[in-house]
Amino acid sequence: MRGYGVVPGDSARRLVGRERELRLLEHVLDRSRDKVARVIELVGEPGIGKSRLLGEVRAEAGRQGWMVLAGHATELERHNSFGVFLDALGDRVASLDPSELAGLGTELVRELAMVFPDVSVPRDCGEAGHERMVLGVERHRLHLAIRALLEHLASPSGLVLALDDLHWGDAASFELLGYLLRHPPCGPVVLVLAYRPRQRPARLAAVLTQATRGGVVRRIEVRPLSLDEVVDFLGPDVDLARCQVLHQASGGNPFYLEALARAPKEWLPSVAGTKQRPSAPPTARSRSSVLSLDGVPSVVRASLQAELAMLPERVRLMAHASAVAGDPFEPDLVAAVAGLSRQEAGLALDELVARDLVQSADPGRFSYRHPIVRAAAYEDAGAGWLVQAHARVWNTLEERAASVVRRAPHVEHAALPGNDKAIAVLVAAATAVAGRAPADAAHWLSVALRLLPDEGEGDMRRLELTMDMARFLGISGQLLAARDVLHEVLRLLPRTAADRRVRAVSFCAALEHLLGRHAEARALLLAELRGLPQVEDGAATALKLGLAEASLRRGDVADARRWAGTAHMLACRHEDRPARATAASFGAYADYLAEDIPAALEHLDYAALLVDGLTDGELAQRLDSVAWLGWAECDLERCDTARRHIERGLALARATGQNSLLTGLLVGCGNVLLSQGLLTQAKDCFVDAEEAALLVRSPWLRAFALAMRCRVMALTGEVEQALRSGREACRLAEPPGDWLSLWTAKFLAHAHLMAGDPGGCSSILDIAGSSPELSLVDPARRPAWFEFFTTAALALGRTAEGGQWAERAEAAATSLVALPGRRAFARLARARVLYACSDPARASTTARTAAAEFTKGGNPLDAGRAWLVAGTATAAAGERSRALDELEQARVLFARCGAGGLRERAVRELRRLGRRVPRGVTGQRNPRDAVGPAALTPREKEVANLLVTGMTSRQIAANLYLSTRTVEHHVEHIIAKLGVTSRAGVADALVMAGGDVGSAPDVSRSRRQAS
Repeated sequence: MRGYGVVPGDSARRLVGRERELRLLEHVLDRSRDKVARVIELVGEPGIGKSRLLGEVRAEAGRQGWMVLAGHATELERHNSFGVFLDALGDRVASLDPSELAGLGTELVRELAMVFPDVSVPRDCGEAGHERMVLGVERHRLHLAIRALLEHLASPSGLVLALDDLHWGDAASFELLGYLLRHPPCGPVVLVLAYRPRQRPARLAAVLTQATRGGVVRRIEVRPLSLDEVVDFLGPDVDLARCQVLHQASGGNPFYLEALARAPKEWLPSVAGTKQRPSAPPTARSRSSVLSLDGVPSVVRASLQAELAMLPERVRLMAHASAVAGDPFEPDLVAAVAGLSRQEAGLALDELVARDLVQSADPGRFSYRHPIVRAAAYEDAGAGWLVQAHARVWNTLEERAASVVRRAPHVEHAALPGNDKAIAVLVAAATAVAGRAPADAAHWLSVALRLLPDEGEGDMRRLELTMDMARFLGISGQLLAARDVLHEVLRLLPRTAADRRVRAVSFCAALEHLLGRHAEARALLLAELRGLPQVEDGAATALKLGLAEASLRRGDVADARRWAGTAHMLACRHEDRPARATAASFGAYADYLAEDIPAALEHLDYAALLVDGLTDGELAQRLDSVAWLGWAECDLERCDTARRHIERGLALARATGQNSLLTGLLVGCGNVLLSQGLLTQAKDCFVDAEEAALLVRSPWLRAFALAMRCRVMALTGEVEQALRSGREACRLAEPPGDWLSLWTAKFLAHAHLMAGDPGGCSSILDIAGSSPELSLVDPARRPAWFEFFTTAALALGRTAEGGQWAERAEAAATSLVALPGRRAFARLARARVLYACSDPARASTTARTAAAEFTKGGNPLDAGRAWLVAGTATAAAGERSRALDELEQARVLFARCGAGGLRERAVRELRRLGRRVPRGVTGQRNPRDAVGPAALTPREKEVANLLVTGMTSRQIAANLYLSTRTVEHHVEHIIAKLGVTSRAGVADALVMAGGDVGSAPDVSRSRRQAS
């Protein structure tokens, strides 16, 4: 355990002056038994005692029966992906029985195997699984797997995970930590995070700042020791005068105090009059000073150097070699670095342990008593010797067939320019970590590029590696840096290298889209197209497809149709099947945006046929075709095929590492699920979409995902979370003026409305009122938007304005005859206005028609909203029994969809009419919460079976001894519940459901009983 060393004259390790911090930490351990994950920040300057406090917490947790795991990051190994988590969890995972891991599920085990080398991949992984292990791909799924692992380890006794020296952590660890703070493990898990605040990297700061705002993290600052505590720390053998000098010189820092206490008594008086504090860390470091004493006072630095200077030559050499080898280090590796025999190395190591510079760590391994001591030993070695030492570590690891990832840090500090062997190791290391840690992959390639010999601006090898580095920068979220690198590549690539240039331009345009700069993406593609030789080849096809997509994103329908059409012709000419399918998908969506619904439906069938005919390998080349095809199918009420296509696209994106497409595909999948009334699954998709956007650090994509998450959570009744997500989406979507800013504002207004705050809708009504044609909204979506504006205006008491929005909804629906579900929004808007204008009878009829059309369009959630309006209006018209049936139908649909907020509204209306709906019970009239034929009441089944025989309402009434009006009411309910628009459709619906809904009534028996 690293911590305070042994003070002269004191053979026991003693913890002094930390009662407050220990009480706080022990309080967290006591409270965390309630199955809630908790996070503690332990912060302080170097040497202040964070590691010692961690050790005390671990010991106390162990005494209480917690499972305790600990890891620490190290300065030299800061590009070891997931290093701090591997250090903490690696041995424990290796000890798990495969059957324990199997309980997590095959997919999660595959993800874990990407990070933990001792996890065996399931046998059914196959070739695709092997490829996935290499590519890594969707990092937030890996984060989910590690979260599940922590939950497993925490059951049943609880888990304390202590992570030390996080200021030296790697980018992959920071990404994982951010995920765990946003989605804490479900169970008794305590995360204790120790780091130096002034050396905290920006990425760690961003992760912790966001968590602190959310109230997830408790911060404990470890303070310096007072003079009285210093006296207690040093013990009775040190006189008060020397304690005062040491306190003043150390600033109350325990490690500095310990280091100075080791110095001879005559060495300190010169510093007695000056209280030295750590200086701010420098902004840059020399390459030779990998481990540094940044922030350590000069007097302490001098003390450590003096301590090392007193070592015998071989022991000092062993100290230098140990600092290079790693933390912890293996004695035989250090012996090879120092050039000593094992016996000589063992004796030198014994001396280091005796002087308490080095301590025993795990069995067979050792570590320095503190990172500062290791840094001092590293700095004490000569720069030239360090290069040779790193080279010896590299060669030794290579002889032992160690992984390229373990060799890479030493290659970085030992190799000279032009060393092809070193370059190969670095490129291999980048490839190995690219999927799980693309930022580290970009770093290794940057080192490889530094070692490449300079062969002029046309060096294709350098340009290829630079393009790969840009790709990894982009995937890791360093979008601006990746774009700048690609601009330099494009400057150097000759026009004759058309394929390479198009690849670079296409990725650069994708980065511009991720940044929300769609006009810039279009300009870049257009400039490249104009610079191409006058040859209509594959390069031109790719650029024209890119221009079609950029036009779609900007809402430029004419340009989108033109570029998609020319790209389609070129693809056909060159028999490029993936490009042809993509052009067809873009064309179908452009037709939809142009309000040419018949053409859109026709081209949609054609595009779907082309996409379905592609192999996975072909489709993986153009996954954007699936994204746009799926959105078009969903908007044109073909949700089943949309879901099938998008799910196939998601599987391929994950298998091939196309992370930049994940957010769009996940949002598309969530949108389909939302349209199908599967709110819980939709919310999961939007959460995953936000995680994917966070990993690529795209504000535009994150705003998109958050806006959709706001929308679904407002419907599920999680209004506070919806409002938070909506506000953050609006912030990220700024500045206003494009379609995304309008979407985010509308969804936030909807959350306000669902929260019972119609005043929150005023701003969006003002924005929409200034441009009521809603040119930034897709034509088929406009009736739904107008219906929302109608609802908001009426909620604010602005009845006349609500009527105007309803009229706009009806006008927008006139071109959507082929889309009954879209047309139904106009009817629902009109029903709301009729009810507000005290015409409940017409409002009820209109809302019932809307419910039937929503059901036909496969939209159960909005059908429930229409039934809610119908039931409320019917009750106002005085027909209680019928109103109860309609409200019950609304409640059932909301319950099945998971729309908790809307379900509560339906329940309130039912109770207002005297219907008892017990809390936690699904209902009385329809306990199975069924829809379709299964939702029909026994009487409605009788009516339906007679209806399909061709009987009129009068004939059915005579057979069942009911009034004609009652039969008509039953027929209306049957039509609405079956999602048809007429009596003729009832028979088809029943046949599709598998036959009759029940036995036809015995008419003669009914008559006999009546007589």
